[in-house]
Amino acid sequence: MTTDTEAAAQQADAFMEGKKKADDAAFMLGQALTLMGITVGDRDSWPRLTGRASLSGEPSVFLGTVPLPTVRKLANALVYAESARRQQEL
Repeated sequence: MTTDTEAAAQQADAFMEGKKKADDAAFMLGQALTLMGITVGDRDSWPRLTGRASLSGEPSVFLGTVPLPTVRKLANALVYAESARRQQEL
């Protein structure tokens, strides 16, 4: 049986590991968006993109509120990428 101190340390370790994974994913997404001409941190493009983690260590990425033109550009890129992937499979 673990003590309260050990349990708290394990929870903190899980949180930090999840936060690191989420930060890495947010960074990679930010780089991909930059290649598409979408600027992360710009209120007119993509104001917020941050890595988060729950206390259990489950990583997530907070996307923030994204302007509609940026969402359309991203959706079009995803549709194009999926179409290209399907064409390669044929």
